[in-house]
Amino acid sequence: MIPLPPAFAQKMQAELGADADTYFASLEKLYVRGLRINPLKTPDVPINTLIQDLATPIPWADDAYELEINSPAGSHLLHACGAYYLQEPSAMLPASLLKAQPSETVLDLCAAPGGKSTQLAAQMRGQGTLVCNEIVRSRAAVLSGNLERMGVCNALVVSQNPETLAHRWPGLFDAILVDAPCSGEGMFRRHPEARLEWDAQSPQRCAIRQRLILNSAASMLKPGGRLCYSTCTFNREENEDTIHAFLAAHPEFKPLVFSVPLANGKTLSSQSGCVRLYPHTVDGEGHFAALLQKTGTHENEASPVTLQAAQQLFEKPSAKDIALYTGICQRCFPR
Repeated sequence: MIPLPPAFAQKMQAELGADADTYFASLEKLYVRGLRINPLKTPDVPINTLIQDLATPIPWADDAYELEINSPAGSHLLHACGAYYLQEPSAMLPASLLKAQPSETVLDLCAAPGGKSTQLAAQMRGQGTLVCNEIVRSRAAVLSGNLERMGVCNALVVSQNPETLAHRWPGLFDAILVDAPCSGEGMFRRHPEARLEWDAQSPQRCAIRQRLILNSAASMLKPGGRLCYSTCTFNREENEDTIHAFLAAHPEFKPLVFSVPLANGKTLSSQSGCVRLYPHTVDGEGHFAALLQKTGTHENEASPVTLQAAQQLFEKPSAKDIALYTGICQRCFPR
């Protein structure tokens, strides 16, 4: 096993105190897998009669189950057809908190590979508009593939930096998810190689980028809209400190009170709009989530735009692309 970075171990010892040894011991255990059923594609019989390896329901997510560690569910035809999505259990929390509604216009700002986007799409049931952004083009292609596999028909995939989107789409969205790029400390069990990429400056470097992303998200959210910020890391620089700095810079936002149901029948209550999941307290990896709401009215906001009004944001398709698309439509939908 790859050892933990000493500076990280020291920080976690200080953060967790008496619980630190239990946390460190949890990193030596097997990680937990998860499966989320896709309501947009339902087989004729229940999934649990077709996939025999489903275990305990995941309490904070709808239609989601822990999956036996050696399950071949990822190679099943049902997986290829989009009947379910394999997703780490703790990673299902942010979309569950955001609670996207069918009538809303929703943005997943850092969306690849698409686990949270497809969860938001499941909540929207094919209605409203879901915009999924991934700045890296190759990852945006993976995101598009997962949305197509899961049968999402109301999503738009874009590949732009958040600042550009914020300039084009002020006040457009009812709800925004920012699952920010982070130092990945919460994945040190599931992906031990991530320990080699971490250094003592990683949290500070990530926090700078995260605050810029959040600033862009703030301008794209409607008054009254909801913003969920999440990371898969533990340090305060990227989590609570980032949220506190954001609230100080954006007094129009307020933290929301919420609770997370746990497997033991108890609940985890938010603290100033924030919660943490640890691998020694839940069946999942490390995750942080904060839920905020934008207050005020449109009076002091830039005029909201529509998706159609921002067409200039996108490159126009080439004549070759248009011909290819037209040919596919003619073959698949002959008149």
